[in-house]
Amino acid sequence: MMGVDALLNEVEQRRKRALEALEGEYSAKREEVKKRTEEQRAYIMEAAKREAAALAQKEKTRIQGAAKLQAKKLLFDATEKLLENNIEALKEALAEYAESPAYSELLTRMARYASKRLGGKITVTCRKEDEASLKAAGAKIDSTSLNSIGGFKADSEDGTLELDLTFEELLRSREDEVRASILGKE
Repeated sequence: MMGVDALLNEVEQRRKRALEALEGEYSAKREEVKKRTEEQRAYIMEAAKREAAALAQKEKTRIQGAAKLQAKKLLFDATEKLLENNIEALKEALAEYAESPAYSELLTRMARYASKRLGGKITVTCRKEDEASLKAAGAKIDSTSLNSIGGFKADSEDGTLELDLTFEELLRSREDEVRASILGKE
């Protein structure tokens, strides 16, 4: 029996050593898996932080860009409103000028200018209030139904050439210069 007990004892000892070896191997693999898992978790967290920072920067840039664009739009709108108000004030000043005594002299000079440009005698369309001044300047009056702040429209004697010297047209044709002058960018 001694032999059987020794054999059983030997088998038991081998089994214990095999279990200890398996347990050691398992512990080593478990530690390796834990280490890899921790490394992957750290990598994933770092990648997520970088991606979040990049997305945050992109969003910040987008918001800043939108804010800058909105500010430019507001500035542009305010500038346009300023220009419109000043052009309206200029039209009012021209209307007041058209009621002044100096306006008659201007009409005479404008009629001479139109006559030179159109090659001689001119026919004009003007406001009723300007008829006498233009007749005195030697212009033939075609119509007095012009709806304008001031000035007139002139045609050559043969009707082939036309010159619009209304204040509105003069203002429109020089709008860029007027805007630049108002903004002080001459």
